[in-house]
Amino acid sequence: MPICLRFLMLGLILAVPGLAQAANSFALVIGINEYKAVPSLDGARNDAEDIATALSRKGTTRIISLMDREATKQNIVNAWTTLLNDAREGDTIFVTYAGHGAQIKQIVQGDENDGLDEFWVLPGFDPKNLKETWKESVFDNELHQWFTEAGTRGIKVVFVSDSCHAGGMNRAVRGKLRYVEFGDSRVLGELLAMVSGSAGSSAVAEPESRTPANVTMLAATSEALPVPEVVIEGRSRGALSWAFARAVEGKADRNADGTVTRIELEDYVLATVRMRSESLQTPVFTPVAARDANEALFGVTQMPEMASSSVRPAEKTGRRPMVRARELGFDPLLPLTVKGTDVMPEDIEKGAHTYEWDATTGLFRSPNGDVVAEKVSAFTVNDIVSKFILLDFLKAIASQNPGKIIVSPEKQIYLASEHIKFEAIRGDYKNMLVFNLANTGEIQFLDMVLNGEPQFKTPLKEVQVVEPFGSDHLVVISSDESLEAIGAILQRGVTPKELLAALSQRIDGTDSSIAILPLYTRVY
Repeated sequence: MPICLRFLMLGLILAVPGLAQAANSFALVIGINEYKAVPSLDGARNDAEDIATALSRKGTTRIISLMDREATKQNIVNAWTTLLNDAREGDTIFVTYAGHGAQIKQIVQGDENDGLDEFWVLPGFDPKNLKETWKESVFDNELHQWFTEAGTRGIKVVFVSDSCHAGGMNRAVRGKLRYVEFGDSRVLGELLAMVSGSAGSSAVAEPESRTPANVTMLAATSEALPVPEVVIEGRSRGALSWAFARAVEGKADRNADGTVTRIELEDYVLATVRMRSESLQTPVFTPVAARDANEALFGVTQMPEMASSSVRPAEKTGRRPMVRARELGFDPLLPLTVKGTDVMPEDIEKGAHTYEWDATTGLFRSPNGDVVAEKVSAFTVNDIVSKFILLDFLKAIASQNPGKIIVSPEKQIYLASEHIKFEAIRGDYKNMLVFNLANTGEIQFLDMVLNGEPQFKTPLKEVQVVEPFGSDHLVVISSDESLEAIGAILQRGVTPKELLAALSQRIDGTDSSIAILPLYTRVY
């Protein structure tokens, strides 16, 4: 499947309870930006390099990386064969792919629930020269066969494929979409005929859509939705690859026991991808539920920054220590391009992927191209800038311990007059603050719990979309640290810059959970 392979949608991980301590892990990491005959990508190689680095630090026994033109079909087959032969019963093979995907009508009738077969588009694939290049692809049927063979040897597979097939976005996105659309039925017909006659893509013993028992998968998003590249920490990335790399580093290991369980991984990835993609993606796990409440996925080692003297341990909580935001790269400056005025807002810098303020139109756009604020003037722009700096701080903390907000309906964009219901999840922390960072830069205080006791008789749990439009961000802070003083300044009114200073003093580096839910709105 595009990069969403149903049976192998973005996969992540061993699927059996308990990790054999003596087991080894291997990895095939593929990242393709440069294509011969289809549009290039910007962030796929960044994804692959990041994942390879994270796996290396984790102690993966052997990693084979294939980037751009190295990612030929023969090299991929050879690499998989090598790793499969090196692995032994109880070992794990990670297979990660970042690049284009596409679909054609299913090769074997009844093989796919949606009637479509998905495949990786490799650099040498040329839809205008299928006779010579069609084999530069990897179909989900082939992957299914490979992974099933691994299962017969008692080898677990971790499949991470950050891409998908689908067209059409309902939000403006500057980043590229990781799919190739074949609108010419003749091209599809030729490809189908060639693939159908290939011994390498013969029917498998069971439907491809049935996940092999040795594989657990996570899709970047459902197959019906596109997977855009987004800007994370100033670089083009796939949100799921970024979240997976952080999980491998150990950020998903909330109880610091050296093992990431399926439940820990799911909680971490779902919240992190939605936050980092600004609600463009919601990952999908397969199987839907963990096979066991304590299902172990993979082991992790302590991250280097944990040894830093600035770490403030979460004593007696059973949770891993938290690192200060600056240790994770937070800088209280916003990369911003200004158009139509000589007025320069405070706390901005230049950068490769910047926010954009056009004083002529009053529009403020994110690096991804979304309109995040309207009617922004020289009098209001500083609060917008401060809002996104505050969000960068909150995201740095959330990357270590993301919280949860339940929203209904769940959409990429909400239109004028729609009602949005939400529920903040406090977890097992004593204290909680809930507030909205509005698209105007205003901070709207919604709820507070102190020492387990709700402070508002009727906390707001539903909002209606009204102008001005742009992006709001619901924020939930949960902690055993005292939050009463911060609640007090929220009640009397506070700017984003003032709130950043208060939060930096109170919760930075502490055992605190942050949930961020981006809500994008427009008139129609």
